[in-house]
Amino acid sequence: MKRDIQKLQDLQFDLAVVGGGIHGAALALAAVRAGYRVALLEKGDFGNATSANSLKIIHGGIRYLQHGDVRRMRESIVSRRRMMAFAPHLVKPLACLMPTYGHGIKGREMMRLAFAFYDLIAFDRNQGLAAANRLPRGTSLGPDEVRVVVPGITRQGLTGGAVWYDAIALSTERLVLEYIKEAVRYGAVVANYAEVTAVMTADQRVSGVTVSDLLAGQKIGVVCRTVINAAGPWLERLAGGGRSAPATQLWTTAVNVVVKKRLFPKYAVGLEGYTDFTDKDAFIKRGKRLFFFVPWQERYTMIGTTYAPYHGAVDDFSLTREEVAKVLDDINKIWPTGQLTMEDVTMVHGGLLPMTEADSSTADSVQLDKSSLVIDHGSAAGINGLFSIKGVKYTTAPDIAEKMVRILAKDKWLGRRVPGCYAAVRPRRLDLGTLIGRLGPEYELIRNHLVGRYATGWREIFGYIAATDSSASGASSLWLCTEPPLLVAELLYFIHEEMAVTLADVVFRRCGLASAECPDRDILARIAGIMGGELGWSEAEEERQLAKVFQVFALLHG
Repeated sequence: MKRDIQKLQDLQFDLAVVGGGIHGAALALAAVRAGYRVALLEKGDFGNATSANSLKIIHGGIRYLQHGDVRRMRESIVSRRRMMAFAPHLVKPLACLMPTYGHGIKGREMMRLAFAFYDLIAFDRNQGLAAANRLPRGTSLGPDEVRVVVPGITRQGLTGGAVWYDAIALSTERLVLEYIKEAVRYGAVVANYAEVTAVMTADQRVSGVTVSDLLAGQKIGVVCRTVINAAGPWLERLAGGGRSAPATQLWTTAVNVVVKKRLFPKYAVGLEGYTDFTDKDAFIKRGKRLFFFVPWQERYTMIGTTYAPYHGAVDDFSLTREEVAKVLDDINKIWPTGQLTMEDVTMVHGGLLPMTEADSSTADSVQLDKSSLVIDHGSAAGINGLFSIKGVKYTTAPDIAEKMVRILAKDKWLGRRVPGCYAAVRPRRLDLGTLIGRLGPEYELIRNHLVGRYATGWREIFGYIAATDSSASGASSLWLCTEPPLLVAELLYFIHEEMAVTLADVVFRRCGLASAECPDRDILARIAGIMGGELGWSEAEEERQLAKVFQVFALLHG
């Protein structure tokens, strides 16, 4: 996958997808598979904004039971299955537990009935999945078992726990990247750090976009018949500027924290908040919002999500230490046994999501926008070929991508196409046998690590080891670090094959080295040194790259 700005200028595209988050990535793949000529343009790095800020749960729509919304449940179930089939190495089963109290709406009996109903709706949840990735039916635990799983839980009225199975994305950022890389293999042309600044029109029809190449500092034009705006919180910026603007969207902050404690190793545990909350769309009112404690990697727990209305400019969004401390205080009120402090917090996820309303006089009143939407600006404002996707849920990106492709098929300027052809990756012609023999037992360690992170793509990275290996170097020289593991070959691959151009691109979105906490300065400096050699950085630039990574964690250090 190469960044080729010249190709963007030379070719004519059926559609330009604006935004390289999960919705833009899934759409690019669905469209190019359907035979359309696709350009994908992202103003930052792929998957760097909202798509990176989540609890990583790939939901199957069980939350919509309280709404009685079978349609949305099916959308979530099918999309979750597609993600698990597409990247089984990145999307794994996750056991979830919610304690039950009494014998009414929050009771064990009601939960068992609800899960039985859900299992009927999700009858095909495992269709086409490998055995290791299949999701069991929901079940329940007795009160004694729940007390073991959740020490210190309120005992009064505890009748047990409801257990169900969702999925977890081991890396939401790499999952986005896998969709984009697959789109490239079908023929899509993609570029990060390429900001779409304007939509060009001719005779009230989209004719192209103006793009600012933020790396080269130049503007280019990309010719296309259709523009699909999947820019997340930046949705209105591209669709704005006059008659093509959609209705003003309300936004809420969504915040999760990562703590360096494995609180509940076996389950993602849902515990009720302590403030009153009414979901106005639900016909079954639970009265409280759920907080989830999600086991993450080997030593961490992600906890969230808290919501609050956001009133500022999208580009000005940031979190303060005081806001994080407030979230932590809320968590300690929900589960006092944890006794979490700011010193336990190693990472904070924050982003903006669409909301429909909020009451400023009430502590917890944010009503999330629950349905993704395609906005046709041709019918709304008279510019044919301009669409916006308002995505509200990471999981259902494949579903809305398929819906968007069906809309394109009805467009008289585009219509249906012959499905695209997949271009298989050609392995390097290298003598791997000699290298494998020289590595000895280290080969299995390297192979297992690469397969776990890249699945069948592991050979591409191993080819970089073969291309750069020196027989005089020991196997230890291949590793940048071992906890968590990262090979020099991976770093070179990120730079030359995955468009990584900053230190943050690598440690947050290519290997996840900084996804749970800030790595040691020595490791970051070594990575920056290698990148500097490959990309021509000065010592001052290497320090600037280090400072940008440290800035992400600055609010945790006072």
